[in-house]
Amino acid sequence: MLLNHCGISLSPFSCSSQYSMALDKSKANRWVGAAILCVLGIFGLVLLLQLAAMVFGPSKSACTKQVCLAKFLEGPPAFNNEAMVNHLKKNFFTPPAAGDYNLSGFSSTEESFHEVIRYIKDHFSNKRNGIFVDLGAGDGEYNSISLELERSLGWTGLLIEPNEELYKRLLKKGRKATSAKICVSPFSYPAKLKLSYPVREMSTELQTVQALGRTKLDQLDDKEESTEYKVFEAQCIPLENLVYAADIRSSIDLLILDMAGSDLDVLISTKLEQIPEFEMIVIRAGGADIGSELGGYFLERNMVVKKVFGNSPKDGIFVLIKFDARRDL
Repeated sequence: MLLNHCGISLSPFSCSSQYSMALDKSKANRWVGAAILCVLGIFGLVLLLQLAAMVFGPSKSACTKQVCLAKFLEGPPAFNNEAMVNHLKKNFFTPPAAGDYNLSGFSSTEESFHEVIRYIKDHFSNKRNGIFVDLGAGDGEYNSISLELERSLGWTGLLIEPNEELYKRLLKKGRKATSAKICVSPFSYPAKLKLSYPVREMSTELQTVQALGRTKLDQLDDKEESTEYKVFEAQCIPLENLVYAADIRSSIDLLILDMAGSDLDVLISTKLEQIPEFEMIVIRAGGADIGSELGGYFLERNMVVKKVFGNSPKDGIFVLIKFDARRDL
């Protein structure tokens, strides 16, 4: 039996075996510790990346392809959807002009047009700085009720015109209202729809504007482009989304609809409870017999047909105002 610093051993190989076992255990502990540190490091890195994405990633209003697709698949966007607001402002809206007007002098020769202007001014007692929403704004000058109110009384608001040729002309007029090259959807959701207008011999600028002004939604007729009609596709958005995107939050004095007969399709699908209240609606019949449909529909919304201008219901201008029992009964 041998004695050494390892202690008493029954074999000359006992000391080396204890050393080997101690070394193996120490090495195993180091590997386990390294593995734990590696797992903790990966877990910490994942947490840091998630935190960075929350702090520095896209905001709720950012409209990335993935975010928007996910949102739109949930259904029609809410009227105050900020992603929709940013998209509209960036791609379809033009802010009010800062310079002088650049008008051609083309105005309506129809007496009914001037009668409507006088009626509106009288109703609002020549109110200054009113708010309008003008659907089918045309070139922003010819037959434009909103222009007269804008120039004489300082009104402003939103001008909506989907026809690109008319919209180019509108932008040159120097209007002091927000403009949008877009179509108002006849549905409760955004859609791309066909629009058309008749192609005619147009020797003057006025005749061109008049023909372009016959632009109408074509989803029912589904016309093909021909020598008689010019067909184009436009992005259409519900009216409540457009009004909100134009930053109109207070009550609307005047809603103007001049869309060649498709006005009621738009209004019936519009969620009026999501739009600020309006005092007056002016509708151009535009060749459609809408008189019989207006009364019942708008009476449910506390609006009544107060006046009709023009010689024919199909070409008349209908004025609707809020129902007041003290005045209207």
